[in-house]
Amino acid sequence: MPDGRRQLGLGHRVCGAGRYPGLLDCCGRGPSRLDGYRDRRAGLARRIFTGGSQRRPRGRVRRNAGGAGRAVKAEDLRRRLADHVVVMDGAMGSELLQRLPEGARMDLAVHEHPQEVLDIHLAYIEAGAELIETSSFGCSRPRLERAGAGDLTEKINAGSVKLAREAREISGRDILIGGSIAPLAGVLDLDEPEGRAMIPLAHAEQASILAGRGADLLILETFFRIDELAIAVAAVRSVTDLPLIGMMTFAHERAPHPYKEQAEFLDKLAELDLVAVGVNCSPGPMGTLEILRQVTQLRVPLAASPNAGTLVRREGRILMPPATPVYLAQFVRQAVGLGAAVVGGCCGTGPEHIRAIADAVRDLAPQPRTTTVVAVGPSPPVPEAIRPSSALAAKLERGRFVRLVQLDPPKGTNVEALLEASAAIAGHPDVDGVDINSNPLARLRMDPLYLGQLIQQRTGLETVPHITPRDASLMGLQSQLLGAWRGGIRNLLAITGDPSQLGDYPGVHDVYHVDIFELVRSLSRLAEGYDCAGNRIGDPPGFLVGVAVNPAADDPQKEADRLRRTFDNGAHFAMSQVTFDWRAWDRFTGLFGGELPIPTLAAVWPLRSLKMAMRLHYEVPGIVVSEDLLRDLDAAGADAEKIGYEWAVKMLRQAPDHAAGAYLIAPFKQPQAILPLI
Repeated sequence: MPDGRRQLGLGHRVCGAGRYPGLLDCCGRGPSRLDGYRDRRAGLARRIFTGGSQRRPRGRVRRNAGGAGRAVKAEDLRRRLADHVVVMDGAMGSELLQRLPEGARMDLAVHEHPQEVLDIHLAYIEAGAELIETSSFGCSRPRLERAGAGDLTEKINAGSVKLAREAREISGRDILIGGSIAPLAGVLDLDEPEGRAMIPLAHAEQASILAGRGADLLILETFFRIDELAIAVAAVRSVTDLPLIGMMTFAHERAPHPYKEQAEFLDKLAELDLVAVGVNCSPGPMGTLEILRQVTQLRVPLAASPNAGTLVRREGRILMPPATPVYLAQFVRQAVGLGAAVVGGCCGTGPEHIRAIADAVRDLAPQPRTTTVVAVGPSPPVPEAIRPSSALAAKLERGRFVRLVQLDPPKGTNVEALLEASAAIAGHPDVDGVDINSNPLARLRMDPLYLGQLIQQRTGLETVPHITPRDASLMGLQSQLLGAWRGGIRNLLAITGDPSQLGDYPGVHDVYHVDIFELVRSLSRLAEGYDCAGNRIGDPPGFLVGVAVNPAADDPQKEADRLRRTFDNGAHFAMSQVTFDWRAWDRFTGLFGGELPIPTLAAVWPLRSLKMAMRLHYEVPGIVVSEDLLRDLDAAGADAEKIGYEWAVKMLRQAPDHAAGAYLIAPFKQPQAILPLI
């Protein structure tokens, strides 16, 4: 084995990328959902259904690999499942990683390394697999688009079936070929109309190719959202009558009775047009058994194809625990006793595991199981989604005009000057709180969540810390939020954050595990009592969630759509980019019929010089200084600061006619100097 392909001394197998992308999705990681794909959406629909490389199928595709006489109807497969336990193959990606050169893409293996794919199929057949899957898991058009290979969609999927058929012919065995289809909710945003429209088109296209080229059945696997699996089944059914197996993956859960909810998902899957339902990939053999034990109704056979164990990250590699073939054999015997009629392996399993599985079930028939009621005690109550209860939330709900002062955190650890300024602000009767920047202009500052807690504790002043998904994992963000709630933070402004390249770190590339919409949705899920993996969290945090909006954006319609999306995902209020002219604001609100969907605070900034105004207008993206103000500042000369102050006073005085509140941007290091403006 080449150096680096297996972690010596650790006893781990490298996880197969052929199935690993789906697991990444189920753990909540992944790129921005529509990057590199949004602008090609119309072309995708045309390619799928109007011509190009893929013609629209006439009616439903019923062809099969062996031509006439090998067509497998759902009834035929059900009879086979009732007669004996069907053994699936193991991981394709794990095996490819051991055979392909460093840097090779698993999703392009059919196109670039067909012999290796064929050899793996043959190894699994020789080991005893009766059902092999095509190497097409990551090969839907949206996934291939990310690799710049969208134009190879038909060629790769058709080639994956061809290689599986060739393996069957070489072996001379009565092997079933299952066309592998992966979820897309980690690539396209299922909760956004554009993504929701594209997902069924892409599933239908891939299913049409796989069925048309000779797959005996289709396997929808590693789905982590049941709503997408239902959408996929309907989309596939629009192009083919081939039998379908549906399998979900679940993140590890550590609740008191951990697997009841997952089993309920399988019960719901049985209501779909599927010949078998089950679990693949995570949570490993032991967790899979726990889920199967909790299934209450066996309306269709169960399928179980777990990873060799739990994923481990080490030195930049994805590793699998050393689950031995003997361990997998013990697993499948128990799985069959719990109703599994299809068994196999996912990430980290190879031909040696499948050989042990095949030997273990050779003399076993599928076991009908009577429903067993297990007394596990009452599940912990799920709290209702809690409403924001901060003083700021109450004021906005009553329609009171609110005023905030914006603070910049200190560069270092000394906060005394800022606390003194906060105390002075807290003493002003017309100030409702402060909002706290997060690394403004991409320059390092103290964490705003911590600073917000400190200000509240020392002064009693309500705070609105900014939070950004930049360079933070989804788990890390949720952990921060839970801690902030425990520390007394009740309001947040969710922002994208200034790019690091604009500040003190020009060589740094920002990493976003989630975008602003997913961050807002995560906050909504926390308020409902669940984390982003669907696990119950107990007492939920009910933040008042704000988002940023720019009424003077270059594309007002796009900005309006963005605001609607954040509102749909759970945002409660908005804070605008700096406003110097109400005309742009009113044009923007006109896109909503004259009233924004959520209360919005306008930013008021007293400019101190023409130089500052010119820099903001020409060098800071998103800020537009009105021509009237630029002209007045230019004409004022040495009195420019006075003009800037008077302009800000006018904007603040007029704000109640346009906005639900205002936040004032104070001169740097002198936040209390803004108070006379109020």
